[in-house]
Amino acid sequence: MVGLSGVVGAGATETEVDTVPATVDDEVRGTHRADGVAVRTAFHRGASVEQPVTAPDGALIWVWGEVYGVGDGDERERVDPRETARVCAAQSAAHGRSFPDRLDGEFAGVRYDPETGRATLFTDRLGAHPLYYAVGDDALAFSTSVQSVPEVDGAAFAFAPDYLAEYLYARRTFGTRTPVAGIDQLAPATTVAYDPADGGLDERRYWAPRYRPVDRPLSHYVDELAERFAAAVADRTADDRAAGLLLSGGSDSRAVLAAAGEGADASAVGDRRERAGGSGGGEPIRAYHMNDGWNREARIARRIADTGDAPFTLLDRGPSYHETLLERAAPIQEFIGPFNTGHALGFASELAADVDVLLTGLYSDSLFGPWSVPSPEVPLPYGASLPLPITDLPETVEEYAAAHAASQPARDPDYLDAPPLDQLVRENVREGIASIDHHGVDHPDVERLALSEFYYPITNGIGFDLYSALQIAPTRNPFLDRRLVDLHLEIPLRYRLRHDLVALALERLDEELAAIPHPSTRLPLTAPHLAHVVAAPASSLLDKLRGGRDSYRTWGPWQDKDALLRERDFVGDALREADDVVRALPGVDRDAAWETYRRHRAGEIDAGEELYRLLTVAATPLAARLVGDDSE
Repeated sequence: MVGLSGVVGAGATETEVDTVPATVDDEVRGTHRADGVAVRTAFHRGASVEQPVTAPDGALIWVWGEVYGVGDGDERERVDPRETARVCAAQSAAHGRSFPDRLDGEFAGVRYDPETGRATLFTDRLGAHPLYYAVGDDALAFSTSVQSVPEVDGAAFAFAPDYLAEYLYARRTFGTRTPVAGIDQLAPATTVAYDPADGGLDERRYWAPRYRPVDRPLSHYVDELAERFAAAVADRTADDRAAGLLLSGGSDSRAVLAAAGEGADASAVGDRRERAGGSGGGEPIRAYHMNDGWNREARIARRIADTGDAPFTLLDRGPSYHETLLERAAPIQEFIGPFNTGHALGFASELAADVDVLLTGLYSDSLFGPWSVPSPEVPLPYGASLPLPITDLPETVEEYAAAHAASQPARDPDYLDAPPLDQLVRENVREGIASIDHHGVDHPDVERLALSEFYYPITNGIGFDLYSALQIAPTRNPFLDRRLVDLHLEIPLRYRLRHDLVALALERLDEELAAIPHPSTRLPLTAPHLAHVVAAPASSLLDKLRGGRDSYRTWGPWQDKDALLRERDFVGDALREADDVVRALPGVDRDAAWETYRRHRAGEIDAGEELYRLLTVAATPLAARLVGDDSE
């Protein structure tokens, strides 16, 4: 697994330090051991300069991730992502602990001073690359994987029942908390300095999202989004590395293709551009789409690629694909979404052999769409709903907690014996004089918490797609560009609820791509937003009435897990293999889990999601290690 792990302090050279097994066979590993420090690294071949890098002031720097630019506005300078460690070394020497605030990218790292033995951990603005740590008696352990944090004297690891329950309820953890007692995650936009002399931690936050809407015309924000997005894609395709785009039939990844033409930059917006010449070396961006045959989503994705002159590959999954994902996600799982959301892991070898880096359209809806804006919905037949274009923001912690318990991702598994989700959330949101602490992350108030929780930090999301993709190849996410995050914080919520901002920006970038229908509505992206809102549930209902697909196959991008689990018994096999672990998990009733499985297979209930979450935990090597004494 790419990333880094290490120990600073007493006994560092004797402590076992490692990263988890590789997902693809291209990792370059390194080990640095000296008095008071031990660090193990693994990076994709060609993705980084040799580490550690020595800074001008003598400090040693290790970084996992990529930086694309330094500075803001006219002073912004594009940098080679492969030089990220050197950039961080120079910036840290010149600007001190606040240096990460000057960097645009997704990264986590460590700065170590050999003279004093002090170490400083740091994350990017959104915490897009996780960094976990544990404090021992005389040492600090850290890792970019929660499963490989070194065990140092005085740091005892065990499952934390309440946070494990939160994951099983919500398919994610919140804030900086992890399901493992003794291990915390570094907050986003944060540096933590460790002094081995006294074992103290000095935590400083260098940035936080502040939503301050500016009342400007819709056209202003569409123009800004198109311009800044084109610049973000240009920064991420400027090097000579072969790039692959994980392409859906929707608007987000389509926008990446539209902006990735040769010479696509801020000045090119509005002009016809040569598409798909995206990498700095002129090699076309290659498009990859995962599906089960040529359904409507796959056909539209191919049409998008053909229109954008991008070589297209359909990655055909088949009925055993989720079984493969469970096996491959288990050793790299970070308790972010269930294993099946590591969508590309089943094609890891094929993708790594074809391209050097991956591009995604992830997080567009969190920043520019309605998905992360609380709003009321009108229920429709067959489980569908119609969202209303008005906000329904919580005003109190109680309202916020209740909304979580009632949200779509939330489940209440019969096998879980724990306090209700709303109670757990309430107990971990602490109100201060000028801010609130949500599971270790500060927010100005409950409303701002509700608006930013899915991206601050990014690891609070409900899908494992980004973190699994990072293990295949360096993965670049243009929507996380700091210029776009700044824009997001200015846009009035009414525009996000009443318009498809990404589709409008895409039309500015490429009218031909925007004219291709969206597979969930069958309407071109240029159609009015209200038409898409109404058409989506109608199209879904039509697909259900139409039938004509194998039961686990759908007309969209994902397999139907409930149907799949009734056709194939890999979940039963996995439960049997992990039976001792399931029995020992705190708050989990093993017999109730088996009864949930039986009832699902019999068609009495649909519990695929609940079973997937349980297996996501039980199949990890970490779970077997933590409950080992109890399961023997």
